[in-house]
Amino acid sequence: MATTLLGRQSVNRLRPLLQQFGQKKVFLARGGKSYEACGAKAVLDAIFKDEAVAVTEFSSISVNPHYDEAIEGVRRLKQSGAHIIVAVGGGSIMDAAKLVRHIAAEEGYYAILVAVPTTAGTGAEVTRYSIVCRDGSKQSLQAEDMLPDFAIVDSQFIDGVSGYLAACTGFDALAHSFESYWSRNANVESRGYALKAIDLLWKNLPALVKNPTPELCDAVSEGSYWAGRAINVTKTTAPHAFSYAFTTQCNYPHGHAVALTFPYFFGLNLSADDPLVERLALDKNTSLEAQMRQYLNGIGLHYVGCGTHDLADLLSQVNLQKLQNNPVEMNAERMKQLETSISI
Repeated sequence: MATTLLGRQSVNRLRPLLQQFGQKKVFLARGGKSYEACGAKAVLDAIFKDEAVAVTEFSSISVNPHYDEAIEGVRRLKQSGAHIIVAVGGGSIMDAAKLVRHIAAEEGYYAILVAVPTTAGTGAEVTRYSIVCRDGSKQSLQAEDMLPDFAIVDSQFIDGVSGYLAACTGFDALAHSFESYWSRNANVESRGYALKAIDLLWKNLPALVKNPTPELCDAVSEGSYWAGRAINVTKTTAPHAFSYAFTTQCNYPHGHAVALTFPYFFGLNLSADDPLVERLALDKNTSLEAQMRQYLNGIGLHYVGCGTHDLADLLSQVNLQKLQNNPVEMNAERMKQLETSISI
């Protein structure tokens, strides 16, 4: 399990980590413009300067990272001579950095991985998975050494996030927590993490989208962390299984893509007498699917079409491995219901 440093200003704990491991060379995997815009550049530059650290930057990472980019990252990591990777950014940066560390280790080159998320959504800083594009499709890769050694979850980096980005990343975290809760793989541990996440995210996410405050950023950032802990145990389910084609072919951001099928599965996987329904103060006499759709419309995550792509074809490109984790099996009738649900 990753050692987690949680809370505002926790990024300053990177200093003693560098000192502890005697690292004077750092391989920095980072985002593009977002790295400076969120304030991470100023903070990290100061830390690296104070600690007299030589930094090799790796920012050639796509929004949907490619396997070939990770191979290039491995080459540059070895060339740098660094044995600590600091990954600063959203889920794409985390996924690329985790894969770089994994491939390098397979080739006999070992590095410590420190993950510093600058979005509150993926929970990738505490999972052993990496989502990458390979052979023309999005794939979920898994290895124990993809789990970062340290996760620094500092909510100051999401203070200036836009409403839409907050909705996309925050709902991805909320989806993780719900999917972990109802997953076939759920256990007492994972449900405990999932419920912590849901309690932090359900009410605070809409408020953050409309009017961000440091307190709301703190809550949603922590909720994302617990959601990541939950899916690290259970993996995700149907909404994530159906999301990939909407991202790769229709350019929906990942969290928005997950939201498209989520109302249907919220209604399919939960019953009105599930304890979660009362915990969320939902109306037991109203369709759970409709209530989730209303929630998503409230944060701006509704269906806006897929251009010339056929909806049924997009749904047919489901990730069967993730779909197997869903508690209710899909059949032809449910696939038609799902298609109708998206376009409402």
